[in-house]
Amino acid sequence: MPIEVNTEVKRPAQEVVEGFRSLLEEYYSIVPGVSDVMNRLNTMSSDIKPLFPGVRLVGVALTVKTSASDLAPVIKSLELVQSGDVIVVDTHNSKDTAFWGEIVTMEAQRKGAVGVILDSGVRDVVELKEMGFPVLCQGIAPNAAGLVGAGYINVPIQCGGAVVNPGDIVIVDDNGVVVVPRDEAEEVLERTRKFLKDEEKVIKRVKAGESLGQILGLDRLGTVAIDHTRTYEEQS
Repeated sequence: MPIEVNTEVKRPAQEVVEGFRSLLEEYYSIVPGVSDVMNRLNTMSSDIKPLFPGVRLVGVALTVKTSASDLAPVIKSLELVQSGDVIVVDTHNSKDTAFWGEIVTMEAQRKGAVGVILDSGVRDVVELKEMGFPVLCQGIAPNAAGLVGAGYINVPIQCGGAVVNPGDIVIVDDNGVVVVPRDEAEEVLERTRKFLKDEEKVIKRVKAGESLGQILGLDRLGTVAIDHTRTYEEQS
């Protein structure tokens, strides 16, 4: 079975991608805000971790779907990388097998990729850290996957519990990874800008001494005093 490649990928408007990059430069954290305006969805699990601290990026998803033992689709994807891409790899959760290392990083960097996210292990850790190429993965493993030659490139995948489509915008900061669907990206960008501005106002009010509960309107919910002499069942 050959590697199937989708060449009809729609990319997001460059000004939208740059808009998210500008927010990442302006604020320490934007991943939580982006997730919040998307109803707290589209984030990858905490199992996906940066190989070294301080990874921050915005990129356009180039997706790879492969089996638990086939490195070939990952290598094939390097032929399709465009400047600004982040390679996102679905290996069916192969965290004890390395699907990334020093040599593939060299080519990915040369092609202009801004990072890679895998639900697998990686190797050549010292070299990757020295190269400074953003890598997020599930762990470290010395044994590499083989070269079978079956899989898919630029199709819908799942990585870290999040659905990723080719052309989606992927954002990483110290809080983790969030995926913005391409068709929603412009709206999410504008809503995130407003969210972050509103959050700044809340921070100023808290610093000025206001109660966060009052700011958020928790007083409207009311409270009930607990009688510690009665059991929970009796009180309810």
